[in-house]
Amino acid sequence: MFGLLINPEPEHDESLLGYLHRLGICNGLWNGELVKLFKGLTDEEVSSWLGQCRKPPSWYDVIKEIRKPKFNNQKVWTLSYSKYCPACLAFSCYWREVWDFTLYTVCTIHAVELLYECPICQARVTPKILYTRTCENCGSSVFSEKSAITEVDESKLWLSKELKRRLKNRFNEVSINMNSLTYSQFHFLAVRFGVRALSRKCHMNMTVASMASQIVVPVLAKSAGQILMGWPEAFHDLLTDLMQRRRPNLSSKLGAAFGLIYNDIFLSLTDRCYDFVRLEFENYVVKNWTGPLAMRNRRLSECTLIEHRWLPYNKAAEITGLPKNFLRRMYSSGELDAREFSYSCGKTVTVVDIEEARKLSSIAREPLNLREVSRLLCLSKKRVEQLITAKLLKFVGGVPQAGERWLIDYASIAALAPDEFLTFARDDFKTISQVAKYYLPTSGGLVELANAIKSGEISVFCKEESEFLNFGKWLIDPGELGRKAIKHSISSHTRSMSVTEAAKMLGVKSEVCYALVRIGRLRSETVQCSRRAAKVITLGAVQHFKRNYILAPEVAKVLGVSVVNALSHLRKRGFFPVVGPSLSDAHCRQYVWRRSKKLVAFLSSTASLCDPLELHTLTPRLALD
Repeated sequence: MFGLLINPEPEHDESLLGYLHRLGICNGLWNGELVKLFKGLTDEEVSSWLGQCRKPPSWYDVIKEIRKPKFNNQKVWTLSYSKYCPACLAFSCYWREVWDFTLYTVCTIHAVELLYECPICQARVTPKILYTRTCENCGSSVFSEKSAITEVDESKLWLSKELKRRLKNRFNEVSINMNSLTYSQFHFLAVRFGVRALSRKCHMNMTVASMASQIVVPVLAKSAGQILMGWPEAFHDLLTDLMQRRRPNLSSKLGAAFGLIYNDIFLSLTDRCYDFVRLEFENYVVKNWTGPLAMRNRRLSECTLIEHRWLPYNKAAEITGLPKNFLRRMYSSGELDAREFSYSCGKTVTVVDIEEARKLSSIAREPLNLREVSRLLCLSKKRVEQLITAKLLKFVGGVPQAGERWLIDYASIAALAPDEFLTFARDDFKTISQVAKYYLPTSGGLVELANAIKSGEISVFCKEESEFLNFGKWLIDPGELGRKAIKHSISSHTRSMSVTEAAKMLGVKSEVCYALVRIGRLRSETVQCSRRAAKVITLGAVQHFKRNYILAPEVAKVLGVSVVNALSHLRKRGFFPVVGPSLSDAHCRQYVWRRSKKLVAFLSSTASLCDPLELHTLTPRLALD
């Protein structure tokens, strides 16, 4: 091609630039004249020359770098900064093609770092040392033993081995892991990660990385080797460090949180061969990203958006089935982990850990409010509050503020039941609701009873399986209260009767009896029944009313007239009612007269004229006076 007399065959792993220098030296061209001639050839001449014999695989890529060099931040081949292994050069005097790799910094054969300069005078080396075998500046031998470095960084050695292996072998680009990358793809990825890793400690960008000097490249190779050799754990650590550096001003956007590496992953590493990088990044986001993710995010996969742990309240409530207000309460009380993020517009969004929210929904049922617990236990709200205060019923979400409700744990409600129930119940057994209402004071007693039942000291009877949680419906022997020294009292209501029961004894309707109590004609007592006051009537009060008053139905029966006409009959005789519908100060739907001696005599005489049998029937009642 060049019309030279001596044309040695290239070595199987010889550098193109090194071969051109060696070829020129063999023909007396010492100062790189052959390289200049090579640059002036046409593309057809170069292509014809390459096809004459078998050439090392790197030549086809390095030709462009020699003939038409372009500025590139991530050059795979660097020819301006030469480096070499003194041991390799001493064994066979030709320039290895792997030495031209930008990130190839350690000889994989001898495990020594490549030299960029003379170990004696620190002058830059060039391929001319193939002829001189000495430094052009100081004349020292390039094979000096001082040039050997015994300790090399493991990550740089690993990176050099990977580059060399990829240069010799072809990989399946359809695969989705690091082993599928070619040497150029692997180099591109290594530079990106190396720069982002170094940016944590010093100012480093792609422009600085393009300066393939002794100062920059070894440090960059070490940083990149640490990330790729420890894949994917080291990659996760890198992402964590980058995010922690922005923690004081952590944004809700992934790009702002992770910095430029986010753009590297989704804008620079766009080829299909880098899918494994995006997949690993999304795995990290699913496990470690504590901010919100917009469902319209076009860069992340749908699976990542679905599996993301940190979701807003409304989305978490929709997935778990728990009320949104309940999740807020759990966060306020410190029982649910959450994060707050502020947008540039001033909007603040709170996200919760969906895994913790799922645990809340799986461990127990949805918590119940006070009214629901009251209905379930068949107890009043005040009684339920006593059980909450005594910590027999556990609550979540903290103590409710104004306008909020208690959130009571369902499991604590079920825990009130004893291990075993009685198999039978006597006739004198009463429900716990009745015992609480008539025997136990409102300030206490129920807590001691519940503890005794729960521990098995007092046995209870449950009628049906459906009443397993209906605490107030369980049957209990009231005598157990005294035997277990539980504070109790017998209400006066047990020695009296209600107004309705008194109405039945008098033969009138309940509203008539209530009116008589209100007016004061029927004596009553006010007693405390559980949470409220109630009117009760003793048997003596009922008997006293019968002795002193007579009702319209009784008068009508004695006179043999209708109840409507009883009033007119007695008024004609001068007997006026003390209670009745026409009396504004003693209004009642039924007339009542005082049982005086004159009225008794009149009724007795009238009864004897009308019906002797009626007189015989009424005599005991009239004789009460």
